[in-house]
Amino acid sequence: METSGITWKNLSTLILAVGATAFAISQAPANDEAIFPMPAGKTYVEECGSCHTAFAPGLLPARSWRRMMGELANHFGEDASLEEPRRLAILKDLETLASDSPQANMRMRRINGAIPANTAPQRIADTGYFKYMHDEVPKHIWQRKKIGTPGNCIACHTRANEGRYGEREVRIPQ
Repeated sequence: METSGITWKNLSTLILAVGATAFAISQAPANDEAIFPMPAGKTYVEECGSCHTAFAPGLLPARSWRRMMGELANHFGEDASLEEPRRLAILKDLETLASDSPQANMRMRRINGAIPANTAPQRIADTGYFKYMHDEVPKHIWQRKKIGTPGNCIACHTRANEGRYGEREVRIPQ
C-alpha cells in the first residue's frame, strides 16, 4: 500500500510555517514606507523632542548634524545649549545614523545624494527630498494652526519621533 507522505504532523508544520510567514510579511514595512532608524535610548528624543519633532538622523548628513550641534547656543533663535557630555553623546548618535553613514539604507543614501557635498543644510524642509515628498501639499495646509510650519513633522506624521514618516500613517489636522 502506497502512502502520499502527508501526515497530520507534516500538515500542521506546513500550516504553522505558512501562518508565521504571513504574519512576518504583514508586519514588515511596505517598500514605499519611510522608516528611519532612531538613536537607541531616550536621550535624543527627550532632549531634542521636548521642543520640536525628534527628526530622524537619516534626513540629514553628518556634516549638518555636526554644524547644528555646534551651534546650540543659537539654535534657530533659541539657546538649546547642553552639557558637553550630553551634547557629544547626541552628536555621536546623529552621526551614526546620518544619511551619509555606513549604516544608511537606500532611502537615506538617496537623501544624501540630493544634498550638495559642499553644503550642510539645517532645515530638513529645505532639502530636495522633503520638497519632493511634499510637493502635493498646498501652502494653505502648512498655515493651519495645528501645523504652523513644514518643520512640524509630528503634526501630520504622528510617529515621527519613532522615525516613521510613512504615507499610510499621515493624519493631516484640520
